[in-house]
Amino acid sequence: MSNTVKKARQGEKILLKSKASHDLRRLQSLLAKSRPRQEVAALSHSKACSGGARRSMNPPKDTNRPHRSESDLSSENSELEKFSITYREQRCFSSHPLCKLFSDILTSLVNNRLCSDWIDHAPPESVLRVLICLRLLIRDPHHQKILHELQGINLLARYMESVTAMYMSCGEKAFASQKLVTLTYMFQKLSAAENQRVWVIKSGAHRTLVKLLSTTDSSVLLGALLALTTLAESPECKKEIGELPIVESLLVILQEYDLLSKRMSAELLRLLSPVQHVRDQVRELEGVPVLLSLLHGQHLKLLWSVAWVLVQLCEDPDTRAEIRSWGGVQQLLRLLNSDRRFVSDHSSIETLSSANAAGRIQREHMTEQLGPQEEMDNTAALQSACCTALTEMSLDDTSAHHIVQENGIYIITKLILPHNSGPKINSLQCYAFRTLRFLFSVERNRHLFKRLFPTDLFELFIDVGHYVRDLTAYEGLQTKVSLYTEVELDSLNDSIEVVDQNRPPLRVINGYSILDHLGTGAFGSVFKVLKQSGQNLLALKEVNLHNPAFGKDKKSRDSNVEKIISELTIIKEQMTHPNIVKYYKTFLEGDKLYIVMELIEGVPLAEHFNSLKEKQQQLTEDRIWNIFIQMCLALRYLHKEKRIVHRDLTPNNIMLGEKDKVTITDFGLAKQKQENSKLTSVVGTILYSCPEVVKNEPYGEKADIWALGCILYQMATLQPPFYSSNMLSLASKIVEAVYEPVEEGAFSERVTEMIRWCLSPDAEQRPDIVAVSSRISDLMMRLMDVLYTSHNALERRAERDRKRAQKYFHEKHKSWTDYSHSNPSREGLLVKTESQAPCSSTGCSLNHNEQKKKSSACVTPDCVLNREVQEPFTSSHFELYLVRTYIMW
Repeated sequence: MSNTVKKARQGEKILLKSKASHDLRRLQSLLAKSRPRQEVAALSHSKACSGGARRSMNPPKDTNRPHRSESDLSSENSELEKFSITYREQRCFSSHPLCKLFSDILTSLVNNRLCSDWIDHAPPESVLRVLICLRLLIRDPHHQKILHELQGINLLARYMESVTAMYMSCGEKAFASQKLVTLTYMFQKLSAAENQRVWVIKSGAHRTLVKLLSTTDSSVLLGALLALTTLAESPECKKEIGELPIVESLLVILQEYDLLSKRMSAELLRLLSPVQHVRDQVRELEGVPVLLSLLHGQHLKLLWSVAWVLVQLCEDPDTRAEIRSWGGVQQLLRLLNSDRRFVSDHSSIETLSSANAAGRIQREHMTEQLGPQEEMDNTAALQSACCTALTEMSLDDTSAHHIVQENGIYIITKLILPHNSGPKINSLQCYAFRTLRFLFSVERNRHLFKRLFPTDLFELFIDVGHYVRDLTAYEGLQTKVSLYTEVELDSLNDSIEVVDQNRPPLRVINGYSILDHLGTGAFGSVFKVLKQSGQNLLALKEVNLHNPAFGKDKKSRDSNVEKIISELTIIKEQMTHPNIVKYYKTFLEGDKLYIVMELIEGVPLAEHFNSLKEKQQQLTEDRIWNIFIQMCLALRYLHKEKRIVHRDLTPNNIMLGEKDKVTITDFGLAKQKQENSKLTSVVGTILYSCPEVVKNEPYGEKADIWALGCILYQMATLQPPFYSSNMLSLASKIVEAVYEPVEEGAFSERVTEMIRWCLSPDAEQRPDIVAVSSRISDLMMRLMDVLYTSHNALERRAERDRKRAQKYFHEKHKSWTDYSHSNPSREGLLVKTESQAPCSSTGCSLNHNEQKKKSSACVTPDCVLNREVQEPFTSSHFELYLVRTYIMW
């Protein structure tokens, strides 16, 4: 019995093979006939007019109608349709027993249909059937090579260009749309093999695909996006595509289309972003706010692609500044610190574009929840992208400072803790360490890290070096943390919590919440504070009144403290200068004097000197003069306008901020003197004290000039001019002005002459601040030119940003008003949706003209995810189209 069944089955197989062979031979024989142009045109015209002719009262008799040819065409169409149904699941034709017939059919399709006048004049449904069969056949890599050898790729590109021109000019007709979908997916399949992408580029198909990005048909758009995304995976191809006007179309899609189209556009833009022309176009077309508005969404793949686009854009310093000005730092940090529930599909983020993407689109559900491990891995990939964007942002000192101000150190450092295991989690730790190391490379941020890591980890952290991008350099840090015991991890976590700017205050002093300890000086400590009734961060200096400098007994201490408070009150009321710290308030509490002042973000000049010595670097002469001039401007204001002598001008009391902005601080020892009078009290730091102070003689404003000369010397040599472990020897050197000369040839003679002049031991020979300034008047004028130019540039930029923000506001308001008037019944529902999913005002625009945009949406993905209140595009539409045109992978 079994033998009988086996024989029957073998017989069936032979019969089926025989039938398949017969069908294929019949199709091949029909395709082998090359039809003249006139015959094809007559057939097309006959088919178009046949319906009307039959309805005519007296139909004219057409004795020349090609009955036999029309019958052949009908048979050909029938065989092509049968072929597309029979072999829709076939993928490898070259290993099929009838492989020779398949190759012959492919050759005939190219030579007798694609390569002749037939394709330009045949009925559109016949052309579509030919294209569908071609598409099925070129699934086989061997057939793709045959197509290339027959010049079929060039022919397909030429035909797609002509269909696109008709499609764009004459309206989106059904058959044109179906043909374009078939063609775009054919080019996507041809581009799947890396060595074949150059064939597609040489055919010029990429230019037509870019034109199709302006279509409103979602199926055509997705086909074009898939083909371009696959092409753009090769460096040489992405350059060719990037030189075309593609960015504007992608930005429109990112603002106005459905979520799937946005995902594909963001991924394509990510692949193209390494091209300089693309980055320039994004900035010129105001794409930064559009991209940042997408970061409010919930779809992991969209967010991941956008984050990597921002990484590429950060290569340009001006674009980094623009991203910062539009709130990019806050949004990236929010993604790292957010409890937001993300949504995605089950395909890998890194493989959004692949050879079987068309089939995958049918099965994807854009709001499908991921499994726990998948969600963890994909979220880690997104956070790694955000860390990379912040790493690139930190190359700009202002952006790096902005990251710190937004609690970025705490948020990023939390990522280095090993919460879970897995390759993506380990990689995320390396990304986080790299971002932290870049932030540490900025001078003003270093004090935050000194108490953040334990000694062993901090040593490894330092050894990585400044601005090292190679991620493998941070693997040692990740391994070190992963080997920590539970006790060590708890200790590290406690240290991390200390840098949290949102933690409860350490203590409260007279209504000021102590947030952080900034440093300790000779007369007390300085804290970062927040007034409980305000929002601005301030500095609070705490001075211990038991310091011998205030007197040896209580009476003298009280007297001196009273004078200091009186003088500080005068200073607070009088001083307003960009290079001088602003004082707000003084008060006593217990045996401590507290001075509330402006919080200066930066590092003391002394700390900068130490850092330069560690890196074996020197200040350039241009930087030296820039800092020196700002100090001169501040001292002229103090000496000549306010008659104030600082009396403690040292590198520790000079803060260096962004772009070497100088601020003189610590006026706790400053004293206002009467005109032509002398001061006699001995205060200040002896290393920078002038000879008259050391000799206990009366002194005036020229004491600050001596300190200015000492600081100028230290900027040139990174060492103070007078130093000795023996106090008597130090005093002697100061009185006699004995110091090591600046290395010859290191700086111009102008520097050494200014040092010598300011360090004149005779106060009468020492210049005042006006004389010092007169010696460098040309340098000051040059600096003024730079400042004036910079000021004008900032004004122009501020005006441009104001107009741009105003434009976005008006566009959104107008779109919302128009929509509300045209859809009054749904206004309440949309308002409710907006209140549940807040979106950024930047880049938002609504377009609900359904005839113009079939799948428009709010630019903010939060609104896109609530598609039930807008015109939806679902995967079912695409499935229906695939079934109808027999193009299933």
